[in-house]
Amino acid sequence: MATNKNKKGNTAAKKKKGNILPVLVIAIIGFLAYQANPEYWQQGRLFEDLRNANKKEVKTEEVVKAPEPKKPEKDPDLIYDGSIKGSKTIPLYVRKAVNTYDPTYYVFRGKPKTLFLVYPEGSAANKIIADISAGIEKRDLRGTLAVDSLLYTAKNKKERCEATVPQQFLCEQCDRRICIVNPRKSEFMVVAPSAQSALSKAVALVKSGEWDEKK
Repeated sequence: MATNKNKKGNTAAKKKKGNILPVLVIAIIGFLAYQANPEYWQQGRLFEDLRNANKKEVKTEEVVKAPEPKKPEKDPDLIYDGSIKGSKTIPLYVRKAVNTYDPTYYVFRGKPKTLFLVYPEGSAANKIIADISAGIEKRDLRGTLAVDSLLYTAKNKKERCEATVPQQFLCEQCDRRICIVNPRKSEFMVVAPSAQSALSKAVALVKSGEWDEKK
């Protein structure tokens, strides 16, 4: 009977050792893995890294700017502010309409800046033109400045102003005024119908170079 009891005890001990051995093997493997990369197995640190990674992704997305909307292109047939204060652009349709037969050809296509008077016919208009012309000669600015005009009467104003597209434009913008036309910049400036003030303005622009072609 004792022999049978011993046999049963030995069998139970062997089974117990057999059950413990796999657990020990797993524990050893787990310990070695922990030693190799302990941070990976520290769940708190692992989760913190994951949260930080998510934050970085969000910041990266926030930095990406949406493309700016394109600015609408300007209509070349409209009048806009020019390159200097007080100047305006000459619309493209006007420039296209200028030809060698147009009385205003050199106003729009010449080299000088032209002081162009649109005014009723009479002694007042003639005096303004003569004074501007004399002032240009006196300052030796021929070739740099010029003077021209479109004079009309009550009867022929419509006919004169509507004879060509460029003349119509000048009548609309400069009636009873002087337009300083800068053909090299395709711009114009409206000033009072005074020879002295218009000439002073034109001369100042020439001397300063503020309204030159390069600028």
